[in-house]
Amino acid sequence: MAHPDLRERLASYLPFAVVAVVGQLSVALPPGPSDPGLYVASSLLLIVILTLIVVRRGMPPRTFVVGSALYMSSVALLTLASGGMGSGTGLLLFMPVVGVALYGKHWESVVCVGVMLAAILAVTLASSELGAATLRRLFLTAAIAAMLSVAIHVIRGRLEESRARTERMFRHEEALNAAARQLVQLSEPPQITALGAQLALGIASPPGSEILRASYFRIEDDTVVVDAQFDQLGILVAERWPLHEHPAVQRAVESLQPVASQLDFDGVGPTVRALLQASGVTHGAWVPVCPNGQLHGVLAIASRGEAIPDECVERCVALGHFLELALSNWAAHRKLKEQAKTEERRRIARELHDGLAHELAFIASKTRGAVAGGATSREARDLAGAADRALDEARRAITVLSVAEPQSLDNAISQTVEDLGSRLGLAWELRLADDVHVPGEVTENLLRIVREAITNAANHGASEHVRVSLEQSGQLRLVIEDDGCGFDPDRQVAAGGFGLLSMQERAARVGAVLSVDSVPEQGTRVAVAFR
Repeated sequence: MAHPDLRERLASYLPFAVVAVVGQLSVALPPGPSDPGLYVASSLLLIVILTLIVVRRGMPPRTFVVGSALYMSSVALLTLASGGMGSGTGLLLFMPVVGVALYGKHWESVVCVGVMLAAILAVTLASSELGAATLRRLFLTAAIAAMLSVAIHVIRGRLEESRARTERMFRHEEALNAAARQLVQLSEPPQITALGAQLALGIASPPGSEILRASYFRIEDDTVVVDAQFDQLGILVAERWPLHEHPAVQRAVESLQPVASQLDFDGVGPTVRALLQASGVTHGAWVPVCPNGQLHGVLAIASRGEAIPDECVERCVALGHFLELALSNWAAHRKLKEQAKTEERRRIARELHDGLAHELAFIASKTRGAVAGGATSREARDLAGAADRALDEARRAITVLSVAEPQSLDNAISQTVEDLGSRLGLAWELRLADDVHVPGEVTENLLRIVREAITNAANHGASEHVRVSLEQSGQLRLVIEDDGCGFDPDRQVAAGGFGLLSMQERAARVGAVLSVDSVPEQGTRVAVAFR
């Protein structure tokens, strides 16, 4: 504790010193003291007291009792010098009672009141005024002094409590501001919730409290998923458990209001019960975190022995609001990034459509016209096929870039088959499992296999009808069948057919096996099966 300096001490003592000096001088005024010797002794004692205050160099006294007793002795001598208690100077005895009550301890006030009564009794005996009136005066003076001392101590205690609460609130605000600055610097929900739980362990723990645990529970379909947990004893709970195992958390989730209560050992599930047994946790507080009005999770703190103070719960609620803000900011930033990405994809799609696709369409139409006009050389047919494939790739890229969200595999296959069938003059039949989602690399390679198989069926097999099947019973399986003229797969491989080799490589690239079954004049069946 820092000691007050001399200026502060003098400022504190100044009102009392002024009253003491005025009282001393008032006796010196005409007609003057009845006993000059006692007056001089009283004045010298007062000077000694004032000198002690100055020479202590600002250090507070170990006790106010000594100084109060010396001053009361000075007042007693002054009262005797002025003719006894009837002179009115005895009222100065109340001054140290007030001073000790303002700055001293309770026991010092009790001693000070006792010394005051002893001084009054000594003056009364010395002036031969002892009688019934004197006893009554003693009792009344003692009662007034005690009441005054108690009242000052009560007011002082309330002021000190208010100051301490203000200081705690100020520290609370500083801690929350620091937490907010830390949270806004994070960019991912797991980091945000982990820091929130860590801050709860410190922010929600005022001096003297025993907060043992702080956790963040994410709620998923009536299941509690532990995103983060900090335990002073090093005891951790399972990473997920049913919501109904913790009735207090369930109440917070259902009401979307903070819940603080004692934990019911018999009412919790086995996962939570094991934690209570290991840690001795008895009380908790659970604060729902709802960014943008939607429940995300619950911020939890737990202690043992005593209920969690309301102040701690309030701190957790404030911290929960900061978590909501941080999670909302993350969601907004993610949405903006997705919007920017979508807009960029659409811009690229527009440029492809207006530039590359138009040029490829022109090249494809010219090469097809040349083949139809009699240019039947192998080079011309290959050039026409390459132009068609390039145009198909460009259209596929435009379609993919134009879609805001990634397509499911079945939707992508359906769109590809419809586009190819319409352009190549083929009838098609689709038997596709619904809502099949695979990584983008798998989707792209399977779509290229579909395009290669259907293009070969139209250009080389003279097919009129194709059937595409997608099954997801256990392992994924894709089958493309046509009714074309068929071919001998062994001879095709031996001849170095690039299309068949390309399909095999694409299947192997995504961990699948490609098989080709074809008999001349009986059509072709291409199957891709995942291991």
